[in-house]
Amino acid sequence: MMYRSATSTLSIRLLICSILLDVFVMVPLLLLVSPWLLYKIFAEGRGVGDLRERIGLWQISLPVRPRIWIHAASVGEVHAARPLVAELMAQHPGKEFLLTTMTTGAREMAKKLLPEVEVRLLPIDLGHFMFTMIRKMRPSILILIELEYWPQMLLACKAYSIPVTVVNGRISDAGLNKWKTWNSVLGWMAQIPELVLARSEEDADRFIQIGTPAEKVQVTGNLKYDFGSLSIQGRRFNPADGFVWMASCTHPGEESMALEVHREILRDYPRARLVLAPRHIERCDEIHKSVEDLGWSAEYWSASGKAGKSEVLIVDQLGVLMEAYTYAEAVFVGGSLVDRGGHNFLEPVLCGCFTCHGPHIGNFRDMKALLNPFEVLDEVADSKELADWVRERAHSREAIRGRQKSAETVKSALGGISSATATELKPWIE
Repeated sequence: MMYRSATSTLSIRLLICSILLDVFVMVPLLLLVSPWLLYKIFAEGRGVGDLRERIGLWQISLPVRPRIWIHAASVGEVHAARPLVAELMAQHPGKEFLLTTMTTGAREMAKKLLPEVEVRLLPIDLGHFMFTMIRKMRPSILILIELEYWPQMLLACKAYSIPVTVVNGRISDAGLNKWKTWNSVLGWMAQIPELVLARSEEDADRFIQIGTPAEKVQVTGNLKYDFGSLSIQGRRFNPADGFVWMASCTHPGEESMALEVHREILRDYPRARLVLAPRHIERCDEIHKSVEDLGWSAEYWSASGKAGKSEVLIVDQLGVLMEAYTYAEAVFVGGSLVDRGGHNFLEPVLCGCFTCHGPHIGNFRDMKALLNPFEVLDEVADSKELADWVRERAHSREAIRGRQKSAETVKSALGGISSATATELKPWIE
């Protein structure tokens, strides 16, 4: 692929579009959200990351082999990308792989889960930043995980004839409504990808509804279900150990419910231990204080060695959830007793944990339908039902052996999605 100067490569139309997009949309939008971004950075402790990377001034060598660019915006997309990257590297050993993320948390997780891949932060979506970054990176293809359309990124790829593909394509109910509302403005972006590999028939239909040509859309399945290439170890159950349960991916309000449930469990099982893994780790200090206010001791995962004797263990690191699940016998997956759409409950199931969630799982309905035939997932309506559910797990601990066998059945029934996805991408990579 030839990368010439911007003036000789860009058509006049694309150049004008990029400038107008910055002047009338991207810069005003950035100014509009600046107070919110500053709040996230200074009040909530969110990291902005390397400022040079955010403005496209990457320190990166020119590729000596074809460079595959994968963009996984946040933590969930990084997890989805993991088995696909493994499959792509196996199918294309001569290629170079680079992954970008939007958040610093996702970047750190990607570095840990994918040490063989170069990981960077995506620049702010302004024309100069994006074009500068792509001229330095010189990718052969862009693979977007789920739906991460940034206008200047897409324009830059179009300008340099970089094929854009979408894998694990997903459009939520809210996302579809937004696209329909703004389709007259955003619809052009849906036409740029050369290939969209959707998670489900419903998602495929939604991509077509927003303007993607039907002949470009296929269904390959949900990468988040493909654990066939990953080694997952369940907990080595020992009845002599104290009962351990976990509340993962929790949001404000759910930690207090979990702590109240744990208070009840401790009355009958004084050696029981609760592992708390908030969705946003910057809230760990706040949760630690709540535990101390109850008169209990709490330890951080990063410092405890996981073998402490406190009543509560707080997971304060990204990228360790799968390991934490192997430490527990029963797991409540948060974002579901408060209305946040739920979180991934397949992971604790595959680790052999008894797993439950609340009623609010709108973002994971397809995952629920997938697991229903295996009868490995329970639903609780409120904190009272959660307490009853945890108590039953503590009372019948030997049943964990059967659940771990069920997990193997689930795992063997899944898989192959990454291979199918990589096969569909092959013509665009080779």
